[in-house]
Formats: sequence, structure tokens, C-alpha cells
Amino acid sequence: MDTLESMKNQLAPTGLYRLDGTTTVDFELAAYAEGLNPLCAELLSLQAESYAATASDYGLREKERAFALPPSGDAEARRGALLKLCAVFPGTCTKEGLEAALSAFGLSVRLEEDPADSKIIAHFLSLPACGEAEAQKKLEIFFPAHLTAESDFTGVS
Repeated sequence: MDTLESMKNQLAPTGLYRLDGTTTVDFELAAYAEGLNPLCAELLSLQAESYAATASDYGLREKERAFALPPSGDAEARRGALLKLCAVFPGTCTKEGLEAALSAFGLSVRLEEDPADSKIIAHFLSLPACGEAEAQKKLEIFFPAHLTAESDFTGVS
């Protein structure tokens, strides 16, 4: 429903106005609607950009910046990466869930748990674009604080 129709629907039940398109009130409402339509459009855009699931422009950029994610791919792929990072539901706090979150950061890894030494070893399947030192920092962000994050780049070309 557009702004003009919304205003008319709010005024019609009062019975105070004849809203048939020929009155001064109709013309005033049309003028108000012209001013309000761009604001409504901006509010709808702001609402869409506020959530990772619906963002497509500056909302994606801001969320990627907050996660230190480099923008890559189309909006759908970027949105998917952010949703993986933000998803917390049964099954995400597992080794596979952590591997999926790291893949959103562009880190292709196979994780190995070493409970005896309280560490997780990330075996890199490909060389990360961000470099080894930056990849290690990203691992430390996501790995549980009580475990040591160890990187293994052997066999990566």
C-alpha cells in the first residue's frame, strides 16, 4: 500500500472528509504523499540493509568490515558467508561448523582435534589469500579460548 492510500484509509473511517479525488483534502494528501514516498523508500532500504539475510549494498559492506571479511563474489554469496558466521543453532558449534565458518573467511581447512594437548590443528588445504600470519590470527579469533590454535601449511602449494 502506498503512502497516499494509507493516509486515505486512516482518514476515511472518521467520516469527516469526502475523499473522492476532487477535494482540497485529496490534493493536500497527494502533496504530502509526494514528500513522504522517498522517505518511506529510504526506510524500507534501511530496514533491508539492517539484516545480513536481506542486505545487498552498504549493509553487506558494514557487516563484512565488522568481521574483517574481504568482499568477494556476488551479493548472494557474500550474504551466505555472513549468515554462516552469524549462525548459532544446534550443529554449528562442532568441528564441521567451525570449518564452515572458517571457509566464509576464505580459509580452506581440515580441522584435527588433539584433546590430549588441548589444541586444534588446522590443516590448510590451500594457501590462504590473506597470508599465513593473517590466517593464524583468524584461527585464533574463532577457536575456543581454552585451546591452542595450530596451523599446518605442509603440502600446500
